[in-house]
Amino acid sequence: MADYRTAGMPQQQQFQYQNQVPVQSYYAPVSQPFKGGFHPLYAIEIGCLVLTYGYIILFFVSSNFLKNFSATENTKLPLVFFLFPIVLAVANLVVTLTYGRKLDRRYLLGASLILKYGLIPYFVFGGMLIAVFFLLIFTPVVIMIFVSPPIIFVLSVIGWVTLCESAPLMVLYFVKAAKEGALSGNKGRTTGSIVFAVFGSIMQMFFCLDVLATVIACFKEKRHIKLTICVLAAPVVIFGVLMAIVIGMGLIETYRG
Repeated sequence: MADYRTAGMPQQQQFQYQNQVPVQSYYAPVSQPFKGGFHPLYAIEIGCLVLTYGYIILFFVSSNFLKNFSATENTKLPLVFFLFPIVLAVANLVVTLTYGRKLDRRYLLGASLILKYGLIPYFVFGGMLIAVFFLLIFTPVVIMIFVSPPIIFVLSVIGWVTLCESAPLMVLYFVKAAKEGALSGNKGRTTGSIVFAVFGSIMQMFFCLDVLATVIACFKEKRHIKLTICVLAAPVVIFGVLMAIVIGMGLIETYRG
């Protein structure tokens, strides 16, 4: 007698079902098993990272840089400066939905780290630029009151779009991790893992919070912990070295005086 529960299934899947062999859902994509090592997805994300820094460097070294930011000239930035981050974000979204959804969640986490940690200097430099233009508003140069706000807005938008480059990978990671129970001590879906996955996905849309969610995910997965500690310690070490240099120069000048 035919089993109505296996009706419509391929013959191989009917055999697996009848013999109590766990199978992947017929409609869900089959994830590639995690084998460790370097994955082609990492190369794609490294390419995105290089292109992100590349177009910024090309823009700054171009002969039009001073003209674009001149108070006496048109303050509109080149069109490519707006479009390139959008193109990279859309391309990464397509890669995630087509290629990434078939991969193990740990590959997704590793690929996300390449962009999350690799773009930290990018956002630090961008934040410093925004701070400089914000301070210029309060200078005696009246024209900066009208020039600085548009530039701050443009830099903020470009930074947020760049932030969205790695967001699809991490959101997909959180979805897979919640389903597999990787975000909690228990196997399978739990309320805690689902809540963390939801908040972790939302945090991908906000500066600094996206890195915080990624760091927590690394510790929960017990992967890339040494790299994460080094990345977190680097700004503290750099700041300490700079402070030591400044204090040392101040002491030298004091004794000379």
